[in-house]
Amino acid sequence: MSAPSRIRPPREGEAPAAAALVIGAYLRAIRLARGLTGSDAAWTIGCSDATLSRLETGRLHRIADATELLEHYGIVDRSSLTAVQYLLQEPHRHILCDHAPGWLDRLHACLRQADTLAIYSAFSIPHLVRIPAYPADALTQRLRGGAPIRVHPRVSVTADNGEGVTLLLDELALERLRTQTSVWPAQLDHLRQLAASAQGPQVLVVPRGAGAVPVASLMYEMTLHGHELVVEEAIGFVAYYTGDEAVQGRDFLQAALAAGVPFEQAVGRGTP
Repeated sequence: MSAPSRIRPPREGEAPAAAALVIGAYLRAIRLARGLTGSDAAWTIGCSDATLSRLETGRLHRIADATELLEHYGIVDRSSLTAVQYLLQEPHRHILCDHAPGWLDRLHACLRQADTLAIYSAFSIPHLVRIPAYPADALTQRLRGGAPIRVHPRVSVTADNGEGVTLLLDELALERLRTQTSVWPAQLDHLRQLAASAQGPQVLVVPRGAGAVPVASLMYEMTLHGHELVVEEAIGFVAYYTGDEAVQGRDFLQAALAAGVPFEQAVGRGTP
């Protein structure tokens, strides 16, 4: 049986397929990185600007459109093109497990374009709020260092650009931070500054007894082009959820949010 060449678009009121939403964000990120307009890209595949916009925001219809655009953007290595073709054939429309080459680029693309973003970590301080001196663990460096980065990470959150971002830290993450004696005071001070700023992110600490420890290294809930996307990032792969499949993850994060304590209150009472 031959692989499908087309993707059923979402029906009225239906969430887009996870693969179409993620690949659409990836295509848009690559286009912007190349300095190309939507009209340039639309001409390449013989469609209107409006059709290209729908493609980049989760309404991809033809798998060939994605690969033709990537080739036009200079992504011609077989592993990258095959990965995109494979991901767009995922049978579970609202679940996408991405461990194919370029998975980190696709995650970066979603994070860069998210309108709102909640991040939950019980293991380490997320990259978006780390100080430059914060040490990256060796395993993460090795897994992420084997492929070229075509989509750069989202700009770090500061006290001036953090609106729309919520950072949830489990007490365990702060306890691990405390063991990093070389960066503990400076990283703690940075988090304090972020939490205290009206333009910074909301920073909450989830007490250990709240019963809401994420199973993955990091969990994200984001609004991407008007659609909800829940993401679990583990070592070497990412799982994405849309529609009904996102409900469980969203409810989990909402429970953690409800249990969260403002950062300064948690630190002031000796949580770390």
